[in-house]
Amino acid sequence: MRMNKAREFRHLTWLKSKRSARHNLGSSSVLSLTLGEVGPLPPAQQVGDAHPAGDPELVELISGTYRAPPEGVLVANGAGEANLHIAMTCLAKGCEVLAERPAYHSLVEVSRFLGARVVHFDRRLEDGFEVDLEQVKARLSQRCRLVILTNHHNPSCALSGADRLRALAEIAADRGARVLCDEVYLDCAGEDAPPPLATVAENAFSVNSLSKAYGAGGFRMGWMIADPDAVRAVKLLRDHTTIAPSRIGEEVAKNILRRRREFLGRTASLTRRNTEAMERWVRSRPDVRWFRPPSGTICFPRILKRTPTVEIAQRYFDREGGLVCPGEFFLKPGYFRVGLGGDPGRFGPALDALGRVLDATG
Repeated sequence: MRMNKAREFRHLTWLKSKRSARHNLGSSSVLSLTLGEVGPLPPAQQVGDAHPAGDPELVELISGTYRAPPEGVLVANGAGEANLHIAMTCLAKGCEVLAERPAYHSLVEVSRFLGARVVHFDRRLEDGFEVDLEQVKARLSQRCRLVILTNHHNPSCALSGADRLRALAEIAADRGARVLCDEVYLDCAGEDAPPPLATVAENAFSVNSLSKAYGAGGFRMGWMIADPDAVRAVKLLRDHTTIAPSRIGEEVAKNILRRRREFLGRTASLTRRNTEAMERWVRSRPDVRWFRPPSGTICFPRILKRTPTVEIAQRYFDREGGLVCPGEFFLKPGYFRVGLGGDPGRFGPALDALGRVLDATG
């Protein structure tokens, strides 16, 4: 029997296969919160039904936090669901998608699965992984329906400013395309964060969640911001799939957003310490180059070795019990994605163990 099959999500398979790792440089989220830290939950809360567009109080919180109109907000079951429903709403078989590279693989694969041809523009270490607008112009065709990128950039955590991304959205609009900006790391920038792209560009979708910057990914809670017509179009599709977000997850989201500054302060403290440790480690290694991200929970150093990075990463697990994500999973061999959001007391030993593997590798 014939079936439409997505390609293997190698990055996710890799993470699942190495849950026993002693050294974890593979996590892209900040250190997990506990149930006690995100509570309390109201004991009298009804859970037999849900609001199709999201709990009105949560919608208002998102609206006020990100300065978006309430009718331009749709609560989702995680950023992944929002990204999928946006792609399903915008794409048709035979159209084109312009996506950044290096890239988060599932954003690209979903487009291919829906029948789109994926074209890439490159974000280079030498340019601080910034978006090259001239390259976007050159590679954006009239067949393009959707431009896909991330801010902070996944996997480098480079942060693009509002003016540059607004210019990208204008380029896309001139060709009749929309922009999907996955912003799940954006809150890590705190007061320095640019506004969600969808609040300054009518043809943009902005997607965010509780996962990366807050450490509450297990609740699978996210949201999208877009112009109200686009939100209605995505909601019509969601009515045929998951219908509504989780009521329990929504209560957690309200608690976290009400204490947003507190939780983001925690994130900044953890990532600052680990980023400083990463800086010292890179300076000690002639075989590593990197772009130091201004904020965020990941970085993407280049590894100056002849051996493929996917093989080095496997040796790291086999010899040291370490987990790191090779650049092959982000369409950029020769790099590692390293998580900066973990326990600082364990981060240095994990880097030391990776250094021993690199020392033994040609």
